[in-house]
Amino acid sequence: MKLLFRGAFLLGCLLLPTAVPAWDGFDADTADLVELMPDKLPAPGDAVDVREYDADVSQTCLVERVARNSRTVEVVVRAPDGSRRTLVMEGR
Repeated sequence: MKLLFRGAFLLGCLLLPTAVPAWDGFDADTADLVELMPDKLPAPGDAVDVREYDADVSQTCLVERVARNSRTVEVVVRAPDGSRRTLVMEGR
């Protein structure tokens, strides 16, 4: 009985959806809340997924510049339509 319970518990844990870690911040121009995925400090040239909470859309952007400040990290990305966005993220 214990083996059956453990097996069912393990199978349930494996099938549960897991949250992908994301990095929260906001767009400097519009003040819209955004998140970056993956949850790590990107480098110029990296591709990141930017999700906007207000519009509930995601897009893959190219990182152009990363600047660390005392409490935040500014990430400048180029969107697929060619526009540049400055994202102010939580400090790391």
